[in-house]
Amino acid sequence: MRAFYFLFALIITSCNSSKYLVSNTGFPKAPDYNYMKNWIASPKEEIPLPVNYYDTLKDFKANVDVFYLYPTVYNSGYNGNFWNANPEDPEHIRSVRDLALGNQASIFSGITNIYSPLYRQIFYDGLVYHNSSNILTEIALDPILKKDFKKYQDDIFSNKSLQYFTYENNKLRSYSKESYDVAYSDIKRAFLKYLELENNGKHFIIAAHSQGSMHASRLINDIIMPNKEIKDKLLLAYLVGVPIADNFSDLPPCSSPDQMKCFLSWNTFGDNINPYNNEYYKDIVASNPISFDENDVSTDIYNHKGILMPNIVQMFKYQVLKLPVKNFKLKKPNKISVKSQSGSLQIKEINIPWIKLFNMESYHSGDYNLFWLNIRENLHYRLSNYFK
Repeated sequence: MRAFYFLFALIITSCNSSKYLVSNTGFPKAPDYNYMKNWIASPKEEIPLPVNYYDTLKDFKANVDVFYLYPTVYNSGYNGNFWNANPEDPEHIRSVRDLALGNQASIFSGITNIYSPLYRQIFYDGLVYHNSSNILTEIALDPILKKDFKKYQDDIFSNKSLQYFTYENNKLRSYSKESYDVAYSDIKRAFLKYLELENNGKHFIIAAHSQGSMHASRLINDIIMPNKEIKDKLLLAYLVGVPIADNFSDLPPCSSPDQMKCFLSWNTFGDNINPYNNEYYKDIVASNPISFDENDVSTDIYNHKGILMPNIVQMFKYQVLKLPVKNFKLKKPNKISVKSQSGSLQIKEINIPWIKLFNMESYHSGDYNLFWLNIRENLHYRLSNYFK
């Protein structure tokens, strides 16, 4: 787990952190998952597919559900605001629906049922601080690593999101852990309620991104793997956007395009950006979301099938005019080549001028979007082989 927390703290992109830190005590009201209003996605309201995508794939809704956990969209834990999102806040619901469901969870729409609970996620900087605090505690207690504690501390606190935090501030350390655990407690309750009321004996897939993947990994270890009946229903886990090591019991990394009972994980970086290429982090998994095999060679650019993301006009309407993001379009196939190497998924070629202009080191926000159709068609391929 040391690799998981330390690397996440180092690689996650910094946000505008110039104005905090005292937060109200207490937490927003806990969602009651008996009520569908606390589910942002369910079979009663299917997530729209891209407007220019004609779906011809067979569905497996009678057999398979997806339990989807969205990434961090709450960034307001400053100056007296709660460190945890209020799931009843219309602005939060809007962010989840427009940014997460449309861009990511839509991959599974029409092929499986999708269940996604609203949860009291911890705000962005609090999450980074929680992970940093954990790893620095582990380093301080490790007989070998503690010799380089100051170096690790300086590396971690070079992240701009942590400029107001200090490792010695025990009050903040305690509060970040509580806030993180509150978020996970919602996920755990929602999953158990899903099993009780909605599963009805079906297989399920866990799909998540960023903070969602952290909670999903904990859920797999705490609830799914120890229970044979639940474990036998798990077909796949997409644990995307954070470094995940190959250390689950009875859940190996997927090594071929048709393998089941396994997990996939990748973090997308620019060419030759590899934060995991050292002796401590050799077990981090980097699945290839174009080839879905273990080869460490660059994929053929013609095997890339298209990206899904809002255009500039749509994002302007969303950010400035507060209008919903609608009419997602699938576009730009044959534009991306990637390579998995030592835990890092690197974009070796990206023939999209406006993206190349930024020369980005991290493509964290596009971990799903950049490979939308490849992931969707591969999932259908896996399910078709499994349910012959």
